[in-house]
Parts: sequence; C-alpha cells; structure tokens
Amino acid sequence: MGRRARAEGSMMRQVNRETDRTARVRGIVRRNGAFIGHAVADVISISGAVGLGQLLAFMAAPLLTRLYSPESLGHFALLNALVNILLPLVVLRLNMALPLPQQDAVARELLVLCLAVVAVSVPTLTLLGTLAQPVLAGWMDVSAADVWLLAAALTVTGLHETALSWLVRHRAFAQVAGVRFVTLLGVAGCQTAFGLLHPHASSLLLGYAAGYALGFLRGLWSFRRDVLPGFRGVTLDRLRRLAVEYYRFPLISTPSSMVSAVSSQIPSLVLPSLYGLAVTGQWSLAQRVLWQPASLVGQAVNHVFWGNAARLQTEDPKRLWQLFLCLNAGLFALMTPGLVLVWFGGELFGLVFGANWEQAGTFAGVILLSHVVGLGAHGTESLHIYRLNHWMAGWEAARLLLVTGALAAAWRLELSALGCVAGLTLAQVVANVGLFTLNAVAIRRIRARAEPAGARTAPQPSPTR
Repeated sequence: MGRRARAEGSMMRQVNRETDRTARVRGIVRRNGAFIGHAVADVISISGAVGLGQLLAFMAAPLLTRLYSPESLGHFALLNALVNILLPLVVLRLNMALPLPQQDAVARELLVLCLAVVAVSVPTLTLLGTLAQPVLAGWMDVSAADVWLLAAALTVTGLHETALSWLVRHRAFAQVAGVRFVTLLGVAGCQTAFGLLHPHASSLLLGYAAGYALGFLRGLWSFRRDVLPGFRGVTLDRLRRLAVEYYRFPLISTPSSMVSAVSSQIPSLVLPSLYGLAVTGQWSLAQRVLWQPASLVGQAVNHVFWGNAARLQTEDPKRLWQLFLCLNAGLFALMTPGLVLVWFGGELFGLVFGANWEQAGTFAGVILLSHVVGLGAHGTESLHIYRLNHWMAGWEAARLLLVTGALAAAWRLELSALGCVAGLTLAQVVANVGLFTLNAVAIRRIRARAEPAGARTAPQPSPTR
C-alpha cells in the first residue's frame, strides 16, 4: 500500500507540474500577446510582399532551367559564391551598426561612412581582381569580363544591404518589404530577359546585379531625405571617430562574415573540381528552391527580431527571451511539411523544372534537413546586437571547419555526389544547432544580468512585528 501511495503521489506531482507549466505558458502569452502579435504583424508585413515576389520568382524558375543548362547554372553559382564571399569587404559590416546609435544625427553620419567605404572598397577589389584574373582563369574559369561583372554586382549588393539596414533602424518594415519585392522580381525578370538573348552564366550574373540595383533604388527613394543632411555636416575627422567607435564591425564582424560566406559558399567553389559544373548546377538549383521559404520568412523574421533585439536587450530582456522562443518554434513547425522532398524530391523537380534536373530534387531532399534546423537559428541570430561579435566569429570558424571537413572526406573517400551532399548536410545541422545554442545562452545571460538589478529596485515587504 505504501508503494502504491508513493506512486500515486509521484503521479499527482507530475500532473501538477504539467498543469503549472501550462498555466505559465498561458500567462506569458496573455501578458505579452499584444507585443508578440505586433512582432508577428511586422513579419507578415515583410513576408507578404516578399512572398509575392518569391512566388513570381519561383514561377520564372522553370523557364530559367529550360533557358540555361546545368553547366551555366553551375558557373553562375561559382561567380555568385565569389560575390557573397567578398561582400563583407564592400561595407566592412558597418551597415550592421546602423540600428545602434540613439541619435538620428549620428546614424546619418554612420550612413555616410558606409557609402564612403563602398566607394573606396569596390575599386580596390576590382583592381586586385584584374591582377588576379589570370590565376582565377586557370582555377575557376573566370574571365576578364566576369571580373567587371563581379565589381558591378558587389557595388549594388553593398548599397542594397546598407539601404535595408537603414530602413530596419527606423523599423520601416513595409519599405523593407517593398525593397525585397522589387529585388526578387528584378533578379528573376532580368535573368529571364538576358537569358532569351544570351543563355550564359554571365547573363545570370548581369541579371542578378540589375535586380539588386532596382531594389537599392527603391530603398534609396524611401530614405532620400536622410542622405543629404548627413553629407552636409560630415567631416573626415568625424568619420574617423565613428570608424574607431564601431571598430568591432570591420575588425571582428567582417572576418566573421567572410568566414560565414566561405563556409556556406565553399561547395560552389569546390564541387566543380570534384564533380564538374553540371553537378554544381544541380546543387545550385536545390539550394535555390530551398532558399525560397528561408528568404520569405527567415529573413523577414531576422529583420523584425534584429530591430526589436536592439531595444529589448536593455528595456525588457525577459520579453526578448520569450520572443526568441516563440519565433524559433514557429519557424521549425513551418519547415516540417517540406520533408515530402525526402521521398519525392526527384520526381517533383523533374516535373517542375524538366527531366534534366531530377538530381537536384534528390539533393534537395537531403539538404532540407539542415534548413529545418537552420531557419530558426539564422532567423533569430543577433549576436552582433548583443556585442558578442567574437562568439559569432568563433561559430563561423567552427562551421567552416565542419564544411571543409565534409568536402575533404568526400574527396578522400571518393564519395558519390549524393554522399558528398549528405556529409555537407550533416555538417550544417551540427553548426545550426550550435548557433541556436549560442543565441539562447546570450539572451539568458542578458536576462540574468537584468534580474538582479530589478530585484534591487523592487519594493521590500515591511517586516512583521
């Protein structure tokens, strides 16, 4: 009887704990419902316009796969990888600091500094690229014309990122949505139009640059009145002081972002030498299709979370933690229906994109597993906002080691292309779990530091006599 009573008591305590946990969750949602609802509305505001742009871009993809061969798409993947790797050098990640200044006048001066960095860095990179072109031609099949197209793409993407960061500072999420919509539609439309004239990798890169130029012009129109006042009162001494004040972004965030770009783009650089441009094109299409939901929701969530994190880390860290958990849970649930690609990816890709692209569907069924984990991890990543740039740098280095190790294993063991993709996916899953953990620990630390201060200022109950 005593044993049964203890078992029943243990069961009742478990039930009570579950009931208390459910009540706490309901209380959190009830107390913060308006705030979470506002954040979700911002996400939907961005996702709505971007979703339409993604839909139109996706509708153009079957035409692109019939205009361009897998080899052309593989060559473009290589050139696009170079753009993504070099992009952090264009603005030196100073655009990521734009939401931080409390005074708009300081932020405008920082905006001018970002534009000045672009004006200096792109010609420098172009000169270096021209000198290195003979070497690149032997390794990557990069022509002199490709170097100039890369320079154009780097210029407009750097300006595009700066425009988005300025709009995020002002929480102008409707304008962010407009910029992203114009960019997506512009890239798809220009790549299709240029492909009808000349279906080559250079046409894909030129269409990419033209689309981002249109997006930047849309963003520039939204904040055109903020640029001129920043230029009027700016001095070289003031720009130098700003550069010193935000030195962590060029010195820590820029190398970190480049390592991140290398770790995400290195397959497009290495796969051509291991399996050829055609397999690289198949890999590129799989990544491009899976990028659609990540770009639609993940980047919208990141813009909203980024804009709120800068404020909540000082005003309400507890609410920041709750927002972090809610967004991660929602993004994880959003990706699970895509698991259908694991079983039917090849057939679906062959039906939609043409018989030449069934291998891309098989790749997508494997790669999806990393996106299920990574969408939330990257959507709520804000370590730079918490002034933990060195954490991000360490994570980027670890991810690069994981991805490089997967490629080295594929080469050493002479794995098939699918085996190589599986190894890369496993490396990304491990890295994404690590990124989620780092952000969770960072927010918990911020919350822990804030709670003692709140406890000290809380009124103490009067002692009973």
